[in-house]
Amino acid sequence: MTSEKWAANCHQLFPTPLFVFKLHEHELLDQGLFQVISQQRSHDTNGQAVSNVLGWHSQGNLFALDELKPFKELVDSAIAEAAVAMGYENVRMKAANCWANINPKHASNKIHDHANCLFSGVYYVKAPKESGNLMFYDPRAARTFYKPTVQNYTAFTADAIAHVAEAGLLLIFPSWLRHGVEPNLSDEERISISFNYIFG
Repeated sequence: MTSEKWAANCHQLFPTPLFVFKLHEHELLDQGLFQVISQQRSHDTNGQAVSNVLGWHSQGNLFALDELKPFKELVDSAIAEAAVAMGYENVRMKAANCWANINPKHASNKIHDHANCLFSGVYYVKAPKESGNLMFYDPRAARTFYKPTVQNYTAFTADAIAHVAEAGLLLIFPSWLRHGVEPNLSDEERISISFNYIFG
C-alpha cells in the first residue's frame, strides 16, 4: 500500500479467534467417548430440543461423568491455552456444561450462539466426509445493511466461513460467535461433544 503519495498500513481491528487443536493418536479416546455417548443415548432416546434439527442432543452434564475426566482435563488445558492467547491468563475459568450431539443423515444444527459464556467449543468423535461443516457467521449485523457484490471472497468480504469437521479436532471460539452445522449428507452419523466455559 506504499506509493509516491503515501505510506499506508492496514490494521485489523477486533479480530475473532478460532483455536484449532488437532489431537495426536485420538482413536482410543474417540472409542471411549463413543461408548459413553451411546450409553447416554440408550438411557435418553429423545434427547434435548436445543439447536438440533433431526438430531439427538444429550443432557448437559457430561463433564460430571467419571468416564469423561480425562477428556475434561484435555479440554481444560486447551481452554487455558486459548485464554492465554487472548490475554485472559489471569482470569479463572471453569466449565459450565458439556453435551453430545449425534446428527444422522440430513440432521443439522440451527444458527445460534451461547449467551452468558466466555468460550465455547466442540470435539469431533466421528465425522465422516460430507457430514456437515461447522459454519461461523459474521457477528457484525450492521455489515449486512449495505454491501456490494464481490467476485472473490476474502476474510473482509465473507459473511460466513466453513470449517470442515474431522475426528480428532478440538475447536474453541468466543461464545458470542454465531455458528451452526450444515446438514449431514453422508450415510453415517456425525458425533461430537460440545462445551461452554465461564469465568469466576
